[in-house]
Amino acid sequence: MHVVIVGAGEIGRFLAQRLGNEHHDVVVIELDAARAASVAEQLDVQVVVGSGSSPAALNEARIDRADLIAAVTPNDEVNMVAALLAKEHSVASTVVRLQSDELRGQAGGQIVKTIGADLVIDPDADTADEILELIHATGANEVFPMAGGDLLVIGADIGTDAPVVGRTLAEIGSAHEPNRQFVFGAISRERRALVPRGDQTLLAGDHVRILTTKNARRQALRLLGLSGSYAKRVMVLGGGRIGFRVADRLQTEGVEVVVIERDPIRAAKIAEKLRNCVVVQGEIADTDLLAEESVGRADAVIAATGEDPANVLACAFAAAEGTGFTVAVLHSLSLLPLVRRFGINAALSPRTASANAVLRHIRGGTAAVATFLESDDEVDELEIHAGSPADGVAVADLRLPNDLVIGAVIRPGSQAEIVSGQTVLNAGDHIVVFASPDALTAAQSVFSA
Repeated sequence: MHVVIVGAGEIGRFLAQRLGNEHHDVVVIELDAARAASVAEQLDVQVVVGSGSSPAALNEARIDRADLIAAVTPNDEVNMVAALLAKEHSVASTVVRLQSDELRGQAGGQIVKTIGADLVIDPDADTADEILELIHATGANEVFPMAGGDLLVIGADIGTDAPVVGRTLAEIGSAHEPNRQFVFGAISRERRALVPRGDQTLLAGDHVRILTTKNARRQALRLLGLSGSYAKRVMVLGGGRIGFRVADRLQTEGVEVVVIERDPIRAAKIAEKLRNCVVVQGEIADTDLLAEESVGRADAVIAATGEDPANVLACAFAAAEGTGFTVAVLHSLSLLPLVRRFGINAALSPRTASANAVLRHIRGGTAAVATFLESDDEVDELEIHAGSPADGVAVADLRLPNDLVIGAVIRPGSQAEIVSGQTVLNAGDHIVVFASPDALTAAQSVFSA
C-alpha cells in the first residue's frame, strides 16, 4: 500500500513508523526542514519537504499512486486542503485531523462532506476518552475498550500483595474455571517481554496486559493487587481541550472536580461553563497552590497541559503528597523515563489514541486496534473468514506464531467470551489477539481465506 502522511509531528511520525514497519510504501510530507531531516534519518520512509496543501509537494509524494492519505498536521486548513487535493487524484481513502469544535460540529459537517474525508480524528478528544477509561479503573496504567466496549484490555504493574504473585498462569486460570473472565495476553519483566504460557510464573512488579470482560473489570484489577476503586475527587491540571473534556464528563458523573488553569480569561470561561466544578486560576507547577488545594486528598490527578515538563513535575509532586492515582499527558516521549522514576501511575500520548483509529481504518477488517507507548506489540480485533485455516478449528489446533495470543471471540449476535484451547472458531467470528506486528502479519494467512 502506498501511503502519504502529511505532517511529521508526534502523530504523523508514529504512523509513519508503524506503517513502515509493516512494509507499506510510506511518504511523509513535512514543512519544517529540521523535523523532516530527523524523520528521514530515523525512519525507513521517504520524506518530502513542503506543505501538504502544495500540489507540487503532493505530486512529489506520488499522490496519484496513493491508496491512502493521512493529513495529521496541527493546522485544520492544511489538512482539509490536502484531503481535497487527494480526492482530485482519486485517492481511495483519506484521513483528516480536525481540532476545531466548529468544524467537528453540525455546522462543519457539510465542509467535511465536501472534502470527502473517510475518517476524521481529533487527538485531544481521543486522549480525553482514554483518560476517562483510566479514571474508571483506577490503578491500571492502560485501558482500551474492545468489541464495542464489551471487552477491556487492562495494562498494569502487579502489586506486591497481589493474589497472582508466585503463581503460574495455568494455576491462576484453573482456579477461575469454568467461568474464567480474563486472559493474560502480555507480560513484561524489567523491560523484557515474556511469552505468556501456562508455566510462566508471575512476580510482583511485572507489567501485564489482561483481556477481560467489562463486567469482570473489578475482579481483574483485584487479581493484580489494585483496588479498582472509583475516583470521587479528581484534580484536573490544565483547562485546554483535553482537560475541559475530562472535567466536563466527570462532573456529569457526580465526581468532585477541581480544575487549575493558568490563563485567567480561559479560567473564567471554564468556570462559566462547568458549573459543578471548582476552577482555580494559577500555575500547575506552583506546589504551594497544589498543596493549598489539597492535591494529596485527590483520588486522581490528571496533568493535561501542552507543556510536558509541567505535567510530569505536577504529577510527581501529587504522587509525593499521597494522591491515589496520577496521569501525565506527554506530547513528546523524551520525558517518559521520568514517569516511572517519579512514581507517576500512567502516561498518555495523543499519538497512540489517534493512531489506533487510523490503523483500524487502514486495516479494514479490523474492528479495534490498541497500540502502546513503550511497546511495538498491539491488540487487534480480527474477523475469521470463511474457508480460512481457522474456520471450524479449535484454538489449540491452530498453527500460530509463538508471540501471538488469542484472548476472546465475539460471535455474531452473542456476547464476547474469553477463549480456551477447546474454543472452536467459525467464519464470521471476531477474535481479539495480542501480537507483535510481524506475528500479526504472519497470522493473517490463518484467519483469511
